[in-house]
Amino acid sequence: MSTRVTKSLPFLVAPAEPTPAGNLLVTAMDSALASLSMTALFVFEQPINQPAEIVRQALSRALVPYYPIAGRLAAGAHGATIACTGEGVAFAAGLAGCTLQDARLADARPAIPVEELTLSYAGQHTKDRPLLLMQVTEFACGGFVVGVTWDHVVTDGVGMAQFLNAVGELARGFTSPDVVPVRLDRSLPDLPPPIISMTKSLVSSPHNDFPSTYITVPLSFINRIKAEFRRSGQEDGMAAPAAYSAFEVFTAAIWKCRARATIAGAADKDAPTALAFTANVRKPAGAKDGYYGNLFAFGLAVATLIEVANGDVLDLVKLVKDAKARVPYTFVDGAAYIAGEMGGRLQGLRPYDILYVTSWWNLGFDDVDFGGGGAVRVMGNMERKVVPACILCGRKDKKDGVAAMAMCVKEEHKEAFHAEIARLR
Repeated sequence: MSTRVTKSLPFLVAPAEPTPAGNLLVTAMDSALASLSMTALFVFEQPINQPAEIVRQALSRALVPYYPIAGRLAAGAHGATIACTGEGVAFAAGLAGCTLQDARLADARPAIPVEELTLSYAGQHTKDRPLLLMQVTEFACGGFVVGVTWDHVVTDGVGMAQFLNAVGELARGFTSPDVVPVRLDRSLPDLPPPIISMTKSLVSSPHNDFPSTYITVPLSFINRIKAEFRRSGQEDGMAAPAAYSAFEVFTAAIWKCRARATIAGAADKDAPTALAFTANVRKPAGAKDGYYGNLFAFGLAVATLIEVANGDVLDLVKLVKDAKARVPYTFVDGAAYIAGEMGGRLQGLRPYDILYVTSWWNLGFDDVDFGGGGAVRVMGNMERKVVPACILCGRKDKKDGVAAMAMCVKEEHKEAFHAEIARLR
């Protein structure tokens, strides 16, 4: 079977009905993320009739309540705005000459690269680029993949999951989305300046051609580290220590694997290295239900390269857990820890010495359903890779282990990185 993907020329899908016009003010966080794109791919094994047309029609209807997504980024007197023009989003239909199994999308070397299943901003030869691009690709087995790329200025992962669930509901026959969307919430507190500064620093880093590979940390390793933590707590006489989460263990393990893969060529093994991860702060911010603007903060952990590479993974998990524990106090202490580290030992840190992790668990991506049930796999990608990154996605039930799309090492370190992951047992 041919693994070639043929696709239509992209065209615009506009809202199905007239929508309000005008300029929508964006937050400082929205503005800091402008022109940074994210990509999510949803792999559906169960066929539905004419998936591209079903999704296109539902997308057009969803853009009525979510009309800012059909607009364009514009410059206003007081900074960036979203011009609610109703021009629409880019859409393409694709056809693959093989089955999903033949495509091997979760392999280290897939037969069809994820880039073939998405539209890219690099291919949008227009001055005012759409805020969202979507491609629906049908496979010979009847399954299909929905690839969604969006400009981060318009929404974060939580908001995009909310929007795509709305598209799915309309595709399944709902008369309107279950959640009423809110894009402007004037009651929200401003995110602390260190969060905005850190975002700008990450986004403004130069593009790097980090190869994208799908990785899996086996559950046997996750469970072993959890068990070791429980035993260490009992030996130390701790009273019912809080358990480590799969996210904490995975993140610490990847941080360590990456450090071990890159340390040989490091100029200074005692130099600091940072781990940053995103956290949804809608609850502590008091956001209205349905708010889909960018509203997240960072957890930050810092250690020297040699401490991460050669240290006990339990110590690294503790650093991750401590960083998570600081997130709920973002609005209380003004992200003081992040301000202190950025103004201290992280000053002048090279972008390659940062590992950025974002988790798509519990955002709602696993619930997206266009009529044949949820996706068997959710995958992530970034068109412009600014810092080494991992996107936790994979299967909701983690049956295959904890999976992620890794874009976190240079080509020269890729083999060593995968060898380190293979040692996790």
